[in-house]
Amino acid sequence: MNLRNQLDALCGRLLESAQLRTHKYFRVAVPHALTGQSLVALVGEKGHADDEVEATHLATLLLQYGYLFPVIEPQSQFQVRDDGTLYRLQRPYFWPSHAAQTDNVEYAIYLNKRLLRNEQRHGLEEDEIEAYNKLAELLAHMWGFITAQAELQLKQQKEKKKADKVVYDSEERAFWRIRRPGTANCLEQHVQKVEKRLRKATAAGYRSIVERLKFSIKTKPWLKAPKASGDMVKWVENLHDHDPLLASSQQISNPWITDETTLWTLNTDAVEVPTERRVKRWGISVQELVKDPIGRQVLETFLESEFSSENIRFWIAIQDLKYSTNAEIEPKAERIYEEFLGPGAPCQVNVDSRTLERTMDLLNAGNPRRHAFTHAEEHVFTLMSKDSYPRFVKSAIYKGVLTAAQQQGSKRVGWRNFIFNMGATKKPLGSRQHKTSRDDSHHQQLPKQLSSDSLPVAKTHHNR
Repeated sequence: MNLRNQLDALCGRLLESAQLRTHKYFRVAVPHALTGQSLVALVGEKGHADDEVEATHLATLLLQYGYLFPVIEPQSQFQVRDDGTLYRLQRPYFWPSHAAQTDNVEYAIYLNKRLLRNEQRHGLEEDEIEAYNKLAELLAHMWGFITAQAELQLKQQKEKKKADKVVYDSEERAFWRIRRPGTANCLEQHVQKVEKRLRKATAAGYRSIVERLKFSIKTKPWLKAPKASGDMVKWVENLHDHDPLLASSQQISNPWITDETTLWTLNTDAVEVPTERRVKRWGISVQELVKDPIGRQVLETFLESEFSSENIRFWIAIQDLKYSTNAEIEPKAERIYEEFLGPGAPCQVNVDSRTLERTMDLLNAGNPRRHAFTHAEEHVFTLMSKDSYPRFVKSAIYKGVLTAAQQQGSKRVGWRNFIFNMGATKKPLGSRQHKTSRDDSHHQQLPKQLSSDSLPVAKTHHNR
C-alpha cells in the first residue's frame, strides 16, 4: 500500500508538471506525448533521484506498473529509453491502483469495440483473438448486452475530437495490454519477478558478478557465519532467564500475562533490595550493569575501592550531557572538561594524548558540544569493560549484593549493609556489641544516587 501511494503521488506530480505537446514521428503527428529524455529529466526532478541512472530506473518502474506507456513501440514496454522515444502518461482512470481488478465483461466489451472499428487500424492480435473466442463461449448468455455496450461506447467516442480519440484509444490499449483478466495486479507482484524481466545479460553485469564472487572468496563469509550464529545463540541463552515473556518467575506472576504489577514494583530504580534475577543480569555484560541505576552505584562503590571511580562518573556525566537541553549544553560541557579533562582537574580520567587531542578539537570547533566527548567516552568505557568489569564480577562487593538479593525473602537486609558488613560474624550471646563510631560510619556510607548534576559526589555523615 505504501508503494502504491508513492507511485500515485509521483505520477500525479508528473501530470501537473509535464509539458505534453504534439511530436512528429516521420509523417505521423503524435499528440500529448513527451520524449524519453524529457521523461527521465522530469522523473529525476519530481522523484528526487540522485542521478540519471536512478531517474531512469524510477521511470522504468512507472512504465512497468502501467502509469505511462510507449506510444509507437509497444515492444519497449519493460525499459525506458533516454532518447527520442515517445511516451504518454496514463490518465488516473487507468492507473493500477484505481483499477484494482478487471473482469471478463469489461474486456469483452473492449474487444467488441475494437472489432466494430476499422479492422486495418484496430484489428485484434492473435492472443486477443484467442481471448475473444473464449469469452464469446463463456459469456454467450449475455453477449447481446456486451455488443450493445460496445456500440454505445463507440458512438460516444466518435463525438470526441480526433486528437482526443487517438489519445484515449492508446491509453485503453496500454491498459488492457498489461491488465487482461487472469493476470495479477502488477503492484501485487513480488519485486524480484519484475526485476527479473527488466534485467538483461550484459558484459558489465557479468563483470559485477565475477567481482562479487572474488570478494566472497577473499572474505570467506561462510566461515564467519557459524561464529556469528554461535554468538547469537549464546546471547539468547544468557538473556533467556531475564525475559519475562520467555521465562516467568516462580514466585511472581508475569505482568505481561496478568494484571499483577509486583514485578515492576520490585524492579524500580529506588528499590532497597534488588531482585536476584536483576543482580545476576549485571554479570552478563558491562552494558547490562551500567543500564541499571543501582548497578551503577554498586560499580562506583567498587571503583572507589580501586581509586578509579572517576571513570564511571565521567561516563554518567556524558550520558546526561547527550540528553540535556540546548541551553544546558555549554555549561555542562565546561563543567565536564574542568572536572575530568582539564589541567589540574580534581577527577582526572586516564585518556591517551591522541584521544585528548581529538576531544579538544571538537570542543574548540565552535559547534554544539553535545557529542564533543564521544572519543573520550569510548576510551573510558572500553577501559572499564576490559579492565575493571572482570574484577567487579569476581569481587566481594558484587557477591555481597547478590547475597542480599537472595536473602530478601527471609531477611530484609539492604544491599548497602551487605557491602560493608561482609565477613562479619555473629558474637556469642552476652558478649558486648561494638558500637559504631562517627568515624566508622564515615567510611561505611555509600555515595549518593549517581547523576552528572551531583558530580563530584560528596559523602555525608550519619546522624546518631
